[in-house]
Amino acid sequence: MTDTLDMFIEAKAYPTHPLRAVAPKESAMPSLKTEAWTFCQFSAALQMLAYELPNRITIRQLLVFAMIAEAVSLGNDVTIAEVRAKVGKDKSGDDLLGQSIGRSYQIFLKPTKKEPDNLGWCEVEENEDDRRQKFLRLTPEGVEVALRLARHLKDKP
Repeated sequence: MTDTLDMFIEAKAYPTHPLRAVAPKESAMPSLKTEAWTFCQFSAALQMLAYELPNRITIRQLLVFAMIAEAVSLGNDVTIAEVRAKVGKDKSGDDLLGQSIGRSYQIFLKPTKKEPDNLGWCEVEENEDDRRQKFLRLTPEGVEVALRLARHLKDKP
């Protein structure tokens, strides 16, 4: 049998038509429906971030910002090395942040002549006891962005 316009019209008129059975009623949808609130929060947070962030931000860079905000919210100092270690490896065993973690956090530093499009949400502070360690801190603007993100994750969309 070939597909015809009549078959599609019939499919709309008669919901039991074989074409309507393409997606069975007992599909994955019921389990997804139980997570609707989670996806509403997630999409609202992503929408807020898409509004705040330049187009060139990667998901890995965003992950670094989230890791810094997490550490700060818990009252902890976090170093560049600790972020790399906590993020870990990707599914192929490579560092999730790649070889240069610097590219992952530098977009969040204060703007400079060399990088005028930086966001100014974070700053790097050397550890006074060990100059090899560098702490990543949120600036007041970074704290505000993190708080707006937290509100989007908690509030109803």
